[in-house]
Amino acid sequence: MLTLQEKSYKLRTFVAILHSFDGNEENKHVHTIEINCTVKTTEEIIDYRMTEGTLADCLSKYENQYLNDFDEFSEDATIEHFGEVICYEIDEALSDNGYRMTRFEIGETPLRVYVITDELRD
Repeated sequence: MLTLQEKSYKLRTFVAILHSFDGNEENKHVHTIEINCTVKTTEEIIDYRMTEGTLADCLSKYENQYLNDFDEFSEDATIEHFGEVICYEIDEALSDNGYRMTRFEIGETPLRVYVITDELRD
């Protein structure tokens, strides 16, 4: 049975990134990536300003940037790897404010979505 302690919110945002699979800047191209985070809270109502601000803060350094220029993506600038890195950044930032992310989705189209759940991250 669902209780108030088990309620979740789905936060959705977008970020534009550039990358190249082979590290060759001549092959860089842009993606507008959709990111969805399912968040649990014990609060009566989610603090949207804080959670949306947290997402924006975590993603701002990557907005319209060439991922391959970042150390963490110099060897692997795939959208999946970007998702894994940013998932942990967002989860840590949200947990510092009392929220727990249970599902993370990242995709360039609704037909291609990479998913990380809390069971996979343990």
